[in-house]
Amino acid sequence: MTRHRRYPRLMALLVTVTVLSVPCSLTAFQYPSLTISSGTTTGSYYAAASAIAKVFNPSSGRNGVRLATVASPGSVANIDQVADGKATFGIAETELLRRATQGVRPWEGKARSGLSAVLGLYVESVTVVAAVDSGIKRVSDLKGKRLNIGAPGSIDNSYAGAFLQMSGLNPGEVVTSEHSTAIAPELLQKGDIDAYLCIVGHPNLTVLEASAGKRKVTLISLDGALIQQVVSHNPLLMAVAIPTNFYPNVEVSGKVPTIGLRAVLFTSADQPEANVYAVVREVISNFDLFRRQHPILQDLSPRDAARVAVIPLHPGALRYFKEAGLVP
Repeated sequence: MTRHRRYPRLMALLVTVTVLSVPCSLTAFQYPSLTISSGTTTGSYYAAASAIAKVFNPSSGRNGVRLATVASPGSVANIDQVADGKATFGIAETELLRRATQGVRPWEGKARSGLSAVLGLYVESVTVVAAVDSGIKRVSDLKGKRLNIGAPGSIDNSYAGAFLQMSGLNPGEVVTSEHSTAIAPELLQKGDIDAYLCIVGHPNLTVLEASAGKRKVTLISLDGALIQQVVSHNPLLMAVAIPTNFYPNVEVSGKVPTIGLRAVLFTSADQPEANVYAVVREVISNFDLFRRQHPILQDLSPRDAARVAVIPLHPGALRYFKEAGLVP
């Protein structure tokens, strides 16, 4: 498949994460690194983590620490890394943070306590990318088809079973594979799968890649009744729409209705208050610069960043948000 050739302007925008992960100056390396466990290097978690580091690291001299983005399989791995003390910060969706603290799938019998929110981030959308020639026009058409659901440890993989069941499909009725979403566009173009499920912010590099090949692709809308049923039973989920203007070769126009949930930067409750306060202060006080780092951040507001109800705000984050008048 010929990649990245048709949309040079959008590609330049999306691959800024490569630039963002480069320190602003070598002096930043004089200070200890606090790691952010993120996601695959082509995903929106890695982009968001790199944006946070980009904004924070120029202040390393004042704060005595720097941030370093670390790739990971995704949300489940990020929660475990922070809970086990192997990473300072992580990014995960609100739904998985709820499951982790309650000790439900995939944390049955081993609840992850002691997690604290730092910043609310962008909203991620449940996204089904399908080959046009597969005949998939709605979620129910996935019956008997080959669907990639992402690697174990990702939100895609963790949510796939529930998503299929909510859509009236039993997991056994769909032929699923568990490859990383980063290679799903290639698998789709090669004909190895008919569709893939991912939960991502938009614009997203994997969707752009999938639409750049000879095999035509589309985005599948979720039924309005299903969306209403799901969001009415789970306050962490919301009705959203995927904009298609970033994907000129996707064979769908307008906005694609689906379900969304917010991504959250989090840490452990015993992380020193000064470190968390410093991260929140640098991001919020440079918020316009932060939002310019990647298109997925453009709709985020400081109040969105301060409103994370699924787990308690870390005392360092709460202190800054109160000083900034963003929480009572």
